[in-house]
Amino acid sequence: MNDEDLAEVRERKKRALMQENGLGAPSSPVYVDGSKNFEQSVAAHEVVLVHYYADGGAGQRLHPIVESVARETFAAVAKVNVVHHQKLALEQGIGGTPTFDLFADGERQERVRGRVEKDELVELVEEYTQF
Repeated sequence: MNDEDLAEVRERKKRALMQENGLGAPSSPVYVDGSKNFEQSVAAHEVVLVHYYADGGAGQRLHPIVESVARETFAAVAKVNVVHHQKLALEQGIGGTPTFDLFADGERQERVRGRVEKDELVELVEEYTQF
């Protein structure tokens, strides 16, 4: 087993221990169904990455990447369909998709617009989820 494999095993064990003790974030994205649910989702976790997308758009094609970020990081990931939740999108100032907001302690810290790579999102999340 090389160092990279060992680091991956350690990371999986760390995540499992955190989830067992109620310290971790969900390992899959949470779909937001309105403003109230959005506020609850952002407040429920220390770090939340919000993915705003539209059906059939570039943002929807990023779903597998976003799901990986949810599995591989200690941030909660929330997804908002801006077509179904236009009011929420307007409230959050979303002008196009894909857009990502990173919230820490309930406050928006970062916004990324356009197509991004998984490594970029993981790096962004890890800036706020250092253990």
